[in-house]
Amino acid sequence: MKRKRLPNVAYHLLSPLSERYRAIEVNGEVVHWIEDTKEFYEIFGYTPDMRRSGVLPEEFMRAEYADNPHFDFTACLQIQLIEYLRMHSHKFLQKYGNHCEEWLAALAGMRSSNPETCMNCKMQPVCSN
Repeated sequence: MKRKRLPNVAYHLLSPLSERYRAIEVNGEVVHWIEDTKEFYEIFGYTPDMRRSGVLPEEFMRAEYADNPHFDFTACLQIQLIEYLRMHSHKFLQKYGNHCEEWLAALAGMRSSNPETCMNCKMQPVCSN
């Protein structure tokens, strides 16, 4: 069986001076510009309480997901980004909409299964494992 290539979905919110600031891209092509960064970060579990306590969104993302030595969140993050694009990007749906279910199923199968980590994950409910 031939394995389908999964997309690399990435967002750019680190550098406001970058020409790609607020962009979400699929395999290097910009498909969406994030309008509401607060709403965007909330899909990953970032809360108003975190904001009020001084935790920056990218600090939260790095500490919670990127630097986590116990669980690989790569597939989970890609799922969240695809779901976000499905809800917010007409361009994404036009170009990739017919691949979404296939991609989401493949990514769900790639997730590391750790019931304790999944139960406590801040990305729920979209990623309710």
